[in-house]
Amino acid sequence: MIWNPFKKKEQETAPEQQPTQGSSSIADKLEKEIDALPDMFKQQLKDPKVKERFMNIARRMEADGVNFKSIRQMKKWMKEHEAELRAEGNPEQPHVETVVHEGPRIGRNDPCPCGSGKKYKKCCGVGK
Repeated sequence: MIWNPFKKKEQETAPEQQPTQGSSSIADKLEKEIDALPDMFKQQLKDPKVKERFMNIARRMEADGVNFKSIRQMKKWMKEHEAELRAEGNPEQPHVETVVHEGPRIGRNDPCPCGSGKKYKKCCGVGK
């Protein structure tokens, strides 16, 4: 047998000592990483709703094969799924619609619509 200096050495650890990819769940990984996060994120993750949402996003990323050590892959995934994440994010927030006036716009110097005969600025528009 010829010695090859370029061949990688095989790990000589026992099978029970070898780490398995699927053994630790997202929750376990999250608990380990919380200490490394800035204080602002630690405070937000104490809220169970925020923590559960964060874990759901992480599970979806993991199912799509995103490498958590690659910031670029995570940002790309977030950008691709931005619309659906925003829709899921605030279900209790009501949809805001713009108010559109149907009648003509009343100017300050136009006659008042109440029928007094005065200019709008001297009648109903005082103080506006």
